[in-house]
Amino acid sequence: MRVNTRIRGMMLGIGATVITMGFAGEASANYLEHCNGIDLDLDVAASCEVLTTEQCDVECEPATMEKVCASRLTTSCDSSCTFESSIECESGCATTCVTDCTAQAETDQPPNCQGLCMSDCQQDCNATCDGDGKCRSQCAQICSADCRDKCDGDTETVCEPLCETACWGSCEAEANIDCQMTCQAETFTTCETEVTQECKDDCDTSGVAIFCDAQFMASASDLETCASDIDGEFGFELDVSIEAEAEAHVDGNGSAWGCAMTPDRSGARAGLVSRLLNAL
Repeated sequence: MRVNTRIRGMMLGIGATVITMGFAGEASANYLEHCNGIDLDLDVAASCEVLTTEQCDVECEPATMEKVCASRLTTSCDSSCTFESSIECESGCATTCVTDCTAQAETDQPPNCQGLCMSDCQQDCNATCDGDGKCRSQCAQICSADCRDKCDGDTETVCEPLCETACWGSCEAEANIDCQMTCQAETFTTCETEVTQECKDDCDTSGVAIFCDAQFMASASDLETCASDIDGEFGFELDVSIEAEAEAHVDGNGSAWGCAMTPDRSGARAGLVSRLLNAL
């Protein structure tokens, strides 16, 4: 059986170095509803790949479930962590935000509420997490949830009112980070264990699963919708279709046996390179 996991795109040999430019997707992570509600930025999305069942047996482990658990537990802890933003935080945020917003308004990438909110909030994550990968996954999801809640549908382009909303979201997230971290710590290990088994079971059922930056994204019933989210947000097309190609072996008694799985798999880096070159 051959599982077709091709990522269609233009393959360009540009070595190991990738040039980054000011894409909107780099300013803030994009929310992927059908990829377990995980937020991805452009660079991480470029690493997305489709793994077969055999590969899932290796990759489905607690360490690769951090983003899924951070997303799920941020949602489940939300009702317990209801601190409001402070005037002091919003005032301090506004000064930096308006400066950043004004500078960005002079470029070809107009400022947006979600990007400004996440930029400020993630500064607090850097200080809180000090390089801890799991902590950063949790903190990024906490920031994203509050920024998305406050900024969703905001079309303001004038920096002062735009930053007022962005700072409201950022400061509310910052006010709840400690509460969220404490709440999530109670069940994070259990979540990782449960999602690891879910990953393996679903991959056995569907034959493939989506991983991005060595983190589990989706499998089973969410495969196509998650792939669609990634394509819609970043333009990287993941082919999650399954093509059957059986290879039979006949023994001396005339009985047929055997089946081979040979995935044809490539990364989404080509899509990133294509977008970079198109921006030149």
